[in-house]
Amino acid sequence: MNLYDLISERANQNPDSLALGAPGQPFLNYHGLENHIRQTVERLNALGIGRNDPVAIVVPNGPEMASAFVSIASGATSAPLNPAYQTPEYEFYLTDLDAKALVIDQNFDSPAREVAKAKGIPVLELVVDKSQPAGLFTLEGEAQPLTAEAGFAEDTDVALVLHTSGTTSRPKIVPLQHKNVLATARNIRSTLHLTPEDRCLNIMPLFHIHGLMAAVLSSLGAGATVVCTPGYYATDFYGWLEEFAPTWYTAVPTMHQSILSRAEQNQDVIAKTHLRFIRSSSSSLAPQVMKQLNDTFHAPVVEAYGMTEAAHQMACNPLTPGGQKPGSVGPAAGPEVAIMSENGPELLAQGKLGEIVIRGENVFGGYANNPEANAAAFTDGWFRTGDQGFMDEDGYLYLTGRLKEIINRGGEKISPREIDEVLLDHAGVAQALTFAMPDVNLGEEVAAAVVLKDASLTERDIRQYAAEKLADFKVPRRVVILDEIPKGATGKLQRIGLAEKLGITAEPAKAQKREFVRPRTPLEEALANIWREQLDLEEIGVHDRFIEMGGDSMLAARLVQKVSKQFGVRINLTDFSDTPTIEEQAEFLQSLGVTVSRAVEKTENLVTAIHPNGSKPPLFFMSASTADAFIFSGLGKGLGEDQPLYGLTPYKLDVHAQPDQVAYLAARYLQEIKRIKPHGPYLLGGNCSGGVVAFEIARTLMAAGEQVDYLLMTEAYGLDYPKRTGLAKLFGGVLQFAFLFKKHQDSLQASSSLGRRVYMGSLWRKQARRIGNFWRRLRGKQEKLPPVSQRSYDFRTGVNYNPKPLACDVYLFRAAYQPYGVRKDETLGWGALVDGEVRVTVVPGYHGGLYPGDRAQNLGALIKMQLEKVHGE
Repeated sequence: MNLYDLISERANQNPDSLALGAPGQPFLNYHGLENHIRQTVERLNALGIGRNDPVAIVVPNGPEMASAFVSIASGATSAPLNPAYQTPEYEFYLTDLDAKALVIDQNFDSPAREVAKAKGIPVLELVVDKSQPAGLFTLEGEAQPLTAEAGFAEDTDVALVLHTSGTTSRPKIVPLQHKNVLATARNIRSTLHLTPEDRCLNIMPLFHIHGLMAAVLSSLGAGATVVCTPGYYATDFYGWLEEFAPTWYTAVPTMHQSILSRAEQNQDVIAKTHLRFIRSSSSSLAPQVMKQLNDTFHAPVVEAYGMTEAAHQMACNPLTPGGQKPGSVGPAAGPEVAIMSENGPELLAQGKLGEIVIRGENVFGGYANNPEANAAAFTDGWFRTGDQGFMDEDGYLYLTGRLKEIINRGGEKISPREIDEVLLDHAGVAQALTFAMPDVNLGEEVAAAVVLKDASLTERDIRQYAAEKLADFKVPRRVVILDEIPKGATGKLQRIGLAEKLGITAEPAKAQKREFVRPRTPLEEALANIWREQLDLEEIGVHDRFIEMGGDSMLAARLVQKVSKQFGVRINLTDFSDTPTIEEQAEFLQSLGVTVSRAVEKTENLVTAIHPNGSKPPLFFMSASTADAFIFSGLGKGLGEDQPLYGLTPYKLDVHAQPDQVAYLAARYLQEIKRIKPHGPYLLGGNCSGGVVAFEIARTLMAAGEQVDYLLMTEAYGLDYPKRTGLAKLFGGVLQFAFLFKKHQDSLQASSSLGRRVYMGSLWRKQARRIGNFWRRLRGKQEKLPPVSQRSYDFRTGVNYNPKPLACDVYLFRAAYQPYGVRKDETLGWGALVDGEVRVTVVPGYHGGLYPGDRAQNLGALIKMQLEKVHGE
């Protein structure tokens, strides 16, 4: 089956139904479109053009471009080119395509004509009579010998040739066969439930796969109508909306934002509009924009995910009520979609982050004349999209960015889309685009371009806002305020290369040697003590810069936390980055009224408010042993701004002195929890042995008649786990060493390159202390026990905790890799202690290694999904 067969079927079914329309022209029905395609193929054959001959098309947006694509593809190969190209671009594309002819609008002034003539490519003039129905044209030109087969194409012939964007390399040719584009038309028609009664208003450029497939071919495949405008014009959109009464339109996010900016003055048109739905694709749609569209037009907004190599659509949110998930591009909508590990070919489980891969009838067979690119692009029959993402438990796909767009800040991998969404939450920001800028020390740094609604905002205002919402390493170090963010030819905002376009280069490293100056005031001395502790250095000068002394984002976050607690003030990481020396930091603290006399000793503090704000019930998370609740800060980022999060840790509690450690901790924690939230429903979580404490708190609350809606444990071991096999008992030492080696290797790989230095430093200090202890024992001198705050508790050793069954469901995150030689138990020993269901989710890493790098944030995102289900959101 080919494109002509598709139109012929619709013409036989409903010959008088309207196919193509345009402003200022009569509509063309399906019978007229079928005749036009047949006549065009006959004319192409007469001019010497046959099947699989590439025909470059340079025609402005409108119904003639739409019908030229379908007509030429029915007997040759359509190769639409951007009418805005200049001479060098036409020289490249016409040569690369090996074009058999150039079809160009008779009245369109373009350098394409001269380039084609210089290359000996026949020029065919497309002649339009505006009094005729939309989409009709004739072709005029000199006939050439026909060297290809005449007649209509077959399903394996190439219908459409497009180029990849080429932002980072030479553009590649994407040949799409008739079977590919027809499969996509069917997929979109099915996803959107298109019928002959639908009418699409096309504002997308028709040299791009989005407009050609989503608007034109899917509509024609459904026997519906497509109104082909000259393109997107903000001043005309609402007039077209009123004139043509479409049932839907599709666009890129920047167009949607522009449409929303004029909604207020077009309320009368909106009131008369009856859109069945709105579609968005080609780049990520911010949840804020989705909500505004829905509120404005009172129509469901579906975000789809597509790319040229898949003939456009790969995934799409369903139209069913409540079927759209903001931030997700929906489940697979046509091809098979999976997540593959970075190096392949392993396919990853739900919730795991990796590269999105696809396969199916709509997916192309490979780039033309490019075996190297094809070898890199295909693995075990899967096409590697170059996009990063994960799937939730409902099969909805979430994009975290292009792998080439991911910002690599000294080993910290940052998704720019996440930062976009935070900046767009600011009431004074109209548009935001986060991108990588070069940095001498880190390789790449985070930058953002913004368009403001409130002209009084400054770069610091925006950075300060971001610092309240994001981890330090994600806060843009540079904010560029623009009147308009540069866009590509299709209206998409382009991250790659934006720093170069804006003239942002890496600042040369500062090589000057600073004079060492000791702390001169009590306040500077107090700060220096904190810096020495965090950086593990003996001497710090007041002019030494934190990053040059070996500091990184993780150490910076801990330093800010220490300073805030010790001096009783609230500072954030933006304040810290703006005051990178002890001298500057002391001056800043003095401006807040801080003196050394205000410094406070750290006292018993069981609760850390990781993220106290939000309208939802708070989640209380118990740490393992005396681990700092700081490790849960990544969870807070993944959980989102509306989810309060508190961490509990037994700081300075003499846990070992208690006969029942778990019951003791549960009682103490419950006192603190009740102060924050006196009554249920409660959301509880815990890591490792903290999970056992959370279990006991849940049991205590439920016994008192309180409601526990959610109980989560990450790598918490229940009774009789881990139970070792006989082999493990025999070779326990070897297996334990092998497991620890792999565990540390995994943690190092998951950490940033800067974070690895901290991790290794901590590891080596532990080993040095153990060696010292061994040496002192040999000499008969036992090391003094560390303070209680540095010791751990273990509910299975030397305690009297006897857990009782709990009648509720438990959510358990289990590390993918468990100790070697252990009998398999998916529930980690909790199956016998839970009367409800133990819902197990396997996540990357080893026991104790679920929180380095981005893993905590990914865990937070998974927890957020579970909480949404618990609350029926």
